[in-house]
Amino acid sequence: MRHYQSSLAYLFGLQRFGIKLGLANITALLRHLGNPHAGLRAVHIAGSNGKGSTAAFLTSILRQAGYRVGLYTSPHLIDFAERIQVNGVPISEDRVVRLTDRIREVVGDMDKSGELWPDSSISSLPADFDPKKATLTFFEFTTAMAFVHFREERVDLAVLETGMGGRLDATNVIDPLLALISPISLEHQQYLGKTLLQVAGEKAGIIKPGRPLFTTARQPRVVALLQEKCREVQAPFYAHGRDFRGRKTGPRLMNFRGRHHRWKGFRLGLAGSHQVLNASLSLAAAEMLLEMGFLLKEEHLRNGLAETKWPGRLERVGGSPPILLDGAHNPGGTRVLKQALEEEFPRRRLILVLGIMADKEIPKMMPNLVPLADLLILTRPHMERAASLELLRKHVSPWEKPTLEIADVGGAVEKAMGEAGREDLVVVTGSLYTVGEARAYLIRKGLIEN
Repeated sequence: MRHYQSSLAYLFGLQRFGIKLGLANITALLRHLGNPHAGLRAVHIAGSNGKGSTAAFLTSILRQAGYRVGLYTSPHLIDFAERIQVNGVPISEDRVVRLTDRIREVVGDMDKSGELWPDSSISSLPADFDPKKATLTFFEFTTAMAFVHFREERVDLAVLETGMGGRLDATNVIDPLLALISPISLEHQQYLGKTLLQVAGEKAGIIKPGRPLFTTARQPRVVALLQEKCREVQAPFYAHGRDFRGRKTGPRLMNFRGRHHRWKGFRLGLAGSHQVLNASLSLAAAEMLLEMGFLLKEEHLRNGLAETKWPGRLERVGGSPPILLDGAHNPGGTRVLKQALEEEFPRRRLILVLGIMADKEIPKMMPNLVPLADLLILTRPHMERAASLELLRKHVSPWEKPTLEIADVGGAVEKAMGEAGREDLVVVTGSLYTVGEARAYLIRKGLIEN
């Protein structure tokens, strides 16, 4: 355990180097590791909302068919190992230790030789790239770890979620079987651009020559941008509503029309009307994989969707009072949560535990949530990026709601449970980091099985 904690300390210590988008370092590192990503069959997913749920649906479908599936997502809720899974099993602590040691040795050798410098053959480097700041980042290191783990575990297919954007994201060294782009909204504007089309352009960077793209993006100008990018690289383009479609037929029920199949009466394991869109994207991908030779039957699709689990996304836990955990972290996510609260979660009172990252569009998130709350409890996860209680107080003040401020997330959840009656609902949201700390607290309390 001490060695595992030491490895995590090293990995999280890499976060001090911040976010540095670019493919030079990850390409050089993977080359020294024997290019573990080369030949890896993969589905690559980008987007602003729904990436994780789409990945979870598709992974569940493939596992139902007996395939060995790697899953790489971020961030984790409680433990680092959640980020890298094979058939639903997080990477072991011992494996994390051994891979960290192995990759650290390679990184050390590369640093001494000056190889952690940009490769002039890589055209996607930003114009202002500074070779003196080419230190490997946390996400680059963990992406390399995931690729090595998936190769050595001999996965049949890997489902890979981008960390940020797409074009310069460390996962974008992969040549996938197909790419998926979920709904897009303004996010990470300091990195991805100030306009929606600039953000969409970065997401479109995962489109590869000849590789099919499926998207559930809705804005006409975004769809047009993605279609144009596909035309430029001769990649087949398929859009929701035109080439495939999912339709809600009841609570957690949907029909699906694909390019060649019509399926009715799918039951979803995840709550929320928005999951119809995410499930549709996973079904469109599954239909294409079927055409590519994967042995997928209708029963695999049905059972896969019904048995999908994705912690921290409209996850109902506890008993009395019930607690809803949802990592909505941008305006699109909070709109989805608002709709779900109105449609699927009746209650007498709503007690809202809210903790958000300071770099998010807080003013646009608040109108979707604060008016629904009978009591607000503002909190702050243990992250440098987390918004201060003072900042949150400023943004909720126009609604004049009864408000408490408890800096510790666990303490905030405990207070919310104490304030709630049997017919009330406690909602914890604003960030996956907030939800992760709340989930860890509820596990300690025995309200969630670890």
